[in-house]
Amino acid sequence: MASSWATRLLLLAAWSMGCGEAFRCYSCERPTPIYACKNITYCKLEDTACKTTLEKVENEYPFDQSPMVTRSCSDSCLATDPDSIGAAHPVFCCFRDLCNSGQPSWVLGLC
Repeated sequence: MASSWATRLLLLAAWSMGCGEAFRCYSCERPTPIYACKNITYCKLEDTACKTTLEKVENEYPFDQSPMVTRSCSDSCLATDPDSIGAAHPVFCCFRDLCNSGQPSWVLGLC
């Protein structure tokens, strides 16, 4: 009974991971406005996360430009604490296919 349960669990895990297929992330190597960073990259099998780094926020009036970000696949991603103050380049990590398409919540409070 236990081995059949374990076998089902392993099959479910393999199915949910796409049978060895790499997932995808939005990417832009150079600082790019959030709305324009829409290149899709197929990640390497060892990549486990999609990473978004806030590179620049407009700090002078009028505040009419989008914050600049870089996005990529990552084999290790350590997110910035959203409650921290003064982080120079906050990092947002997510762990699903194309999960880094939107505006991370920490950016909403900055603009």
